[in-house]
Amino acid sequence: MTKLRGPKFVQYFQPVIDGLRDLGSSAKPREVYTWIAEHHLVPKEEIESTTKGGQSKFENKVGWARFYLAKGGLIDTEQRGVWVLTEKGREANLSHGDAYNLFKSIHDGFQREDSQPGEAELETMVDEADASAPDEKAYLNQDAIQQELVRTLRGITNKGFEELCARLLRHIGFENLKVTGQTGDHGIDGEGFLLINRFVRIKVMFQCKRYTGTVQVKEIRDFRGAIQGRAERGIFLTTGTFTKSAREEAARENATAIELVDIDRLLELLIEEGLGVRETKALTIDRDFFSPYRKAL
Repeated sequence: MTKLRGPKFVQYFQPVIDGLRDLGSSAKPREVYTWIAEHHLVPKEEIESTTKGGQSKFENKVGWARFYLAKGGLIDTEQRGVWVLTEKGREANLSHGDAYNLFKSIHDGFQREDSQPGEAELETMVDEADASAPDEKAYLNQDAIQQELVRTLRGITNKGFEELCARLLRHIGFENLKVTGQTGDHGIDGEGFLLINRFVRIKVMFQCKRYTGTVQVKEIRDFRGAIQGRAERGIFLTTGTFTKSAREEAARENATAIELVDIDRLLELLIEEGLGVRETKALTIDRDFFSPYRKAL
């Protein structure tokens, strides 16, 4: 075999990691492509030129980068085409030499040359639209499991909870999500878009609160005031519950609509999407899933 030189896609190893890190540690491929193009001044001709299969050569290179990063344990690809930084990936800072050495070690590990994915296979891997949802939904049926999952959610960091909520929202159809979580922004922790159909999408802002008690009406009003004129809808997610007056305020007519996700609904959504739980003969909690969120800063 001819001695390998550093393939051009190696230059995208760290940008993929940086993009995912900036997007909240998880993102859809399209979000990563956009982030890299905006932050690394990718030449227009590279973005517009295509492979024989009709895919952007730029996206193809980023897809190859994702493939090797996944092989190296820095990225995990979930069922619905969401790229997720592993704990190893969160800490990675690869120089060009590091990236090339990672590529070479993985490439040399292939038993046969044809064990590498072809172009068509790679395009399938990075196409988030082809992934399908699970056919069956799991439901909590054991009090002990439910209580442990609640404790787990309340035990992660505030930043971890924001990232987890963003990951959940991506799974249920939100796009271009950004985790902001900045102080001074009246509690807005992130924003994104929900695609209604092929032509219409709405802007949504969300707030995440790790509470053990109840969210009061004042917090709903404050949140609505912060998003008024900036988003068409809000989502308030909490590990606690909402008072009756808070629910009434969220549903008030002639005001920006706010969807409320309390701890019970949060558990349902995580289970429906298979995030943080696994089905065996009985439902069990996937403790490794929550590990990165306990350490998120």
